[in-house]
Amino acid sequence: MKIVNGKKRNLLFYFVIGITATILGVPLLYAMGVPTFDVVLTALFGEGSIWALVFSVMLIMLIILGANKVMKSST
Repeated sequence: MKIVNGKKRNLLFYFVIGITATILGVPLLYAMGVPTFDVVLTALFGEGSIWALVFSVMLIMLIILGANKVMKSST
């Protein structure tokens, strides 16, 4: 059995912590009455606006590029 090196173990640890925080955090935020992302997008851009889609894609790309940068800097 191959032992995982320290950097990969840290990345796995951060991934597990992120999933756990999401699983515990989303129901808590819902119970506190925080609106969902689609409600916020509708309030900001209106129903059926193309700008809501553009904003969502840009946000997803920003998260992916940021995660990619962190992964490259830690390996």
